[in-house]
Amino acid sequence: MKFGKSKDLLFYFFPQLRVAKFSFDFLKCSYYLYRNRKKMKFAVKLMVSAVAAFFFILIFGFLIFPRVIKGKIKSMTPVVPDSDMRKMFTKVPFGLDFKIYLFNVTNPMDVQKGSKPKLVEVGPFCYSEWKEKIDISDNPKEDTMVYKPMDTFFKEHWTGCLTGEEELTILHPLMVGMVNTVSRTKPAMLSLISKAVNAIYRKPSSIYLTAKANEILFDGVVIDCGITEFAAKAVCTQLQQSPDLRHVSDTELAFSLIGPKNATPGKVFKIYRGEKKSRNLGLILEYDGKKRMDVWPTKECNTFGGTDGTIFPPFLKKEEGLESFSPDLCRSLVAKYEKNTKYDGIPVWLYTASLGDMSKNADEKCFCPTNETCLKKGMMDLFKCIGVPIYVSLPHFYDSDESYLRAVEGLHPSKTLHGIEIYFEHMTGGPVSARKRLQFNMPIEPIPKIAIFNDLPTLVHPIFWVEEGVSLNDTFTKPIKNLFTILKVVKIIKWIILMASLVGIVIAAYLMYKNSVTLNLNSVHKVQPSDGASPADGLGENEKSNHFNHDLDNVN
Repeated sequence: MKFGKSKDLLFYFFPQLRVAKFSFDFLKCSYYLYRNRKKMKFAVKLMVSAVAAFFFILIFGFLIFPRVIKGKIKSMTPVVPDSDMRKMFTKVPFGLDFKIYLFNVTNPMDVQKGSKPKLVEVGPFCYSEWKEKIDISDNPKEDTMVYKPMDTFFKEHWTGCLTGEEELTILHPLMVGMVNTVSRTKPAMLSLISKAVNAIYRKPSSIYLTAKANEILFDGVVIDCGITEFAAKAVCTQLQQSPDLRHVSDTELAFSLIGPKNATPGKVFKIYRGEKKSRNLGLILEYDGKKRMDVWPTKECNTFGGTDGTIFPPFLKKEEGLESFSPDLCRSLVAKYEKNTKYDGIPVWLYTASLGDMSKNADEKCFCPTNETCLKKGMMDLFKCIGVPIYVSLPHFYDSDESYLRAVEGLHPSKTLHGIEIYFEHMTGGPVSARKRLQFNMPIEPIPKIAIFNDLPTLVHPIFWVEEGVSLNDTFTKPIKNLFTILKVVKIIKWIILMASLVGIVIAAYLMYKNSVTLNLNSVHKVQPSDGASPADGLGENEKSNHFNHDLDNVN
């Protein structure tokens, strides 16, 4: 019997010999690994280092570091006393760009006979708008604060801006507003209003006002209420009680479009400070002492949604949108995500907003003038909000129903020039650039009981539009850019380390495999001659028998 077959026979009858053989082979391999430890040492070290680097960067770079940055940003955003964010929030350290464009009517007498108004946009008239909050108090237990907003305007003479001394003809806001209000609420009094209009405005020939831009916007157009005629006196008594008219003398009032808002405190806001929960930062709890408006017919439309528009929570998601409440509109608007872009090298999200379509959108039906009548797309009636039928839209009727645009001449809507856009940095929750644009209009229609309204066309008549804008300069964008630079460097480093560790693991595994194969070959060569002969070959029969018995003794 040959040696190999004898060995297989022994393993068959004595299975425990396989354990002995395995132990022998393991010791033999360990011996050769020990003798070749220098060859394996580098591969082992490389494997250990690469695995350690892989798990370190995976845990720290991808899990811990982002949480640390997120936590740091959240700790900096609350508007708590003495914080940098509080200082910025309570008094914006720069003036916003505030531009006004008036619509000059070139054919006023033709409109009186039923023709389309021919409009020429005149502007911009430029101002810096300084925003601050006054009468501030905190409630740390609730994590809330209350304040009154106040905007102050200063005339600016930037390149391309007009002086304000230009004389223009615009739709008379006070006259038309007064007539429209009575027509809606107390149509039986139209005859009285007709007499009052003739007396106060000295028998006007049209529904238009001609005055200088500065007078129309801030200084005020004087109204003489020193009239003894009954109807005029009754109307003037009501006008004298209006907070939007400036008292020039005992008998004279001054009307302007923007003047009443200048350096005038608004109503009280109550908001979350965002210290206990960053997601609540800036969210409105109450306005004017109320938890909900009582303007609209539904609870949803009367809700104060979002913030006041000057601050937003950090780490908002794209699909959430940017929601803010506008007291001038008595409603909240939601700007929707449009695309990713950059501002001054900073990755930002572009948001745009519109006034919706109450004629088709069920969620906006509550903003309709009545339950049966709704304005068309892009138009909103503020009568329930401010008590005067002023219609608001985007400038030049952009994103509005085309019927509004066809009713007048001279408008040229453009998304770039007339849309609402916000460039928003979502990590810090701050707009880095924004353009809020709104156009104010009034409806006109024939009113037979008032002579100068008798032959008017039925349409929505533009008066003016405003643009409130801000674009942060390097002073304010530099900290954000530095943050993104750090994040970018860390991102590059962690991916380099991750890839290097994976490459190291592969190389170490290859070296260890190669070395193990070499060691196995060496062990085989140590046990057997290179020509493949058995160790017992070349011995005599007696010597082979003795050699076999010797092996058995060793195994036993």
